[in-house]
Amino acid sequence: MSSSAVTLQEHRIRPSAQRVQILDYIKSVHSHPSVDTIYKALLPENPGLSRTTVYNTLELFAKHGLILSLDFGEGYLRYDGEIKPQTHFKCEKCGAVSDIFTIPENCEKMLPKGSSLSAVSLYLYGKCAACNK
Repeated sequence: MSSSAVTLQEHRIRPSAQRVQILDYIKSVHSHPSVDTIYKALLPENPGLSRTTVYNTLELFAKHGLILSLDFGEGYLRYDGEIKPQTHFKCEKCGAVSDIFTIPENCEKMLPKGSSLSAVSLYLYGKCAACNK
């Protein structure tokens, strides 16, 4: 059994062939793909795949904490297979998204007294090094 199938079972998700294929893909790329990107990448291997299946599967994975769902205000979501706490940087010119695995240290200090922090979602925008040339 593949590691993705085991991961799905551990999260009480039935490991269908399509779910395993989608999880394998999202964990192997670091480009923060959209539903459409994932669908187009997997369609040649799986002609029976639908965009709806990809969307529903990604939403299921996000609900169970297997992936992150990212909203950069583009009118669609992007997905990240890396679930460690992180900040995301989006290039406003080329659209590339990068992971930054450092979060501001004082986040918890800024909370109202008695509050606790469970997650941080921070998006940074600017130009990547390649676009700045």
